[in-house]
Amino acid sequence: MRITGSAGDVDDAAAIAILLVAEHLVLREGLRQLLEAEPGFTVIGDVSDPEDAIAVARTTEPIILVVGFSGRPLIRIVRTLHQLAPGASGRTIVLTTKIARPHVLQARELGVSEILLKEASSRLLVETVRSVAAGGRNGRSTAPSAAAEVVAAPAAPTNGSATKLAFGLTSRELDIVAAVRRGDSNRAIARRFSLSEDTVKHHLTRVFDKTGVFSRLELAMFAIKHGLGEDAAVGVNS
Repeated sequence: MRITGSAGDVDDAAAIAILLVAEHLVLREGLRQLLEAEPGFTVIGDVSDPEDAIAVARTTEPIILVVGFSGRPLIRIVRTLHQLAPGASGRTIVLTTKIARPHVLQARELGVSEILLKEASSRLLVETVRSVAAGGRNGRSTAPSAAAEVVAAPAAPTNGSATKLAFGLTSRELDIVAAVRRGDSNRAIARRFSLSEDTVKHHLTRVFDKTGVFSRLELAMFAIKHGLGEDAAVGVNS
């Protein structure tokens, strides 16, 4: 555990105080360096045990970044954190490996502000921290986070063929979309469909162009929002 101060100790009163909760030291150090390099951010501590985070969150009001723990249910960690430190509710960002709508909704009910996939860009993480600090949450934040997209997503259209036609996706491209939504890597997709990895990348480029997304994360969220690859939906592996 490393606690470097409290929100009240920050020299710049306008600085956004952040508390990191992550199992692995290397990950915490990497996130600390990334966030502290951003103007207006200060990391007041990084801890490996959620209980330590509770102690800090009771006395200060930082933005809390919780990263998925192996072998420890993420939802349970968040529930405990918010029960024992009510001020953390509405100021918590979760970083996890995979996401499913039921888990997103459950996390929202517990007061989680945003959920990001670990493959999200550093820019998206920074924007999300700023948005949550400004009060953005529950799908209304300005940061295009995974959770905001999922929670704000309308029900899938009943006419699936019309949706597919609208985006001009071929049958193979829809297979690729479903695999990305499932969380498969390019190598896994190539093996599944007996393709080369270069061919998979070519298909992804065409899918990105047709759907107007710029990353695998955005594509997965786009697929959830529009009901593409529904039978390939995944759970959370935190």
